Amino acid sequence: MGQTPNKKPGKNISLKRPFISLPRYEKASMKPDNSPAKMRRTLYLATQNEHKVEEFQAMLGYAWDVRSASQLGLETGQKISWDETGDSFVANSRIKALALRHITPCAVLADDSGLVVDALNGAPGIYSSRYAGSPEGTPRAAADAANTEKLLNDLQEVPDSKRTARFVCCLVFIDERGEETVVEGYCEGRIAKSPSGHHGFGYDPVFFVPSHNRTMAELSEAEKNRLSHRAEAVAKLTRHWRPLA
Repeated sequence: MGQTPNKKPGKNISLKRPFISLPRYEKASMKPDNSPAKMRRTLYLATQNEHKVEEFQAMLGYAWDVRSASQLGLETGQKISWDETGDSFVANSRIKALALRHITPCAVLADDSGLVVDALNGAPGIYSSRYAGSPEGTPRAAADAANTEKLLNDLQEVPDSKRTARFVCCLVFIDERGEETVVEGYCEGRIAKSPSGHHGFGYDPVFFVPSHNRTMAELSEAEKNRLSHRAEAVAKLTRHWRPLA
């Protein structure tokens, strides 16, 4: 599959779209129960990756009970799947968010993230999670290692000054009313010559953050949650949230 160039982003986007028509739940009551036991809102995250669930839970805090797509499947008895056929981070995020929203009236959040490397014309980009072409069903840790190895091989002849890169995170949030909000967050850095650190996942061990003089995998969870592309996107998202009426 050919790579879709991912140019360095310009201005951050933050927009709201009209209510999404969801006939199955159009008559459902969205009035919150404000009793102490019901103050938390359930949020289904369009991922099977429990690392992401933990990361988003830490960033969103107690107000949200963040659950995975796998958990939604267990709770509803439905098979949940999607095909990431979009040509951008936004398109893929929306595909995943709608896959969940058609099953539950609860709030849903989809994250499409990737690594954009300037020397590779934006690759891996939207193909970041399957950059090395690992077969479906490959354990996450093994696929991450294969992707990282391919990235380092592709950059073998590229000097440090040309290894600039950024993590991009696009979030599509659909609330209990069906209103959609889209935001993007970025984290600038460069690709190290070899992996370092044991925290995080994906490309974290080779993503060097100049401001901290460490790779993302060498940062503590608290540090990462303050400066990561997801942290920036979540901060933007929460500024656009409004309480249920």
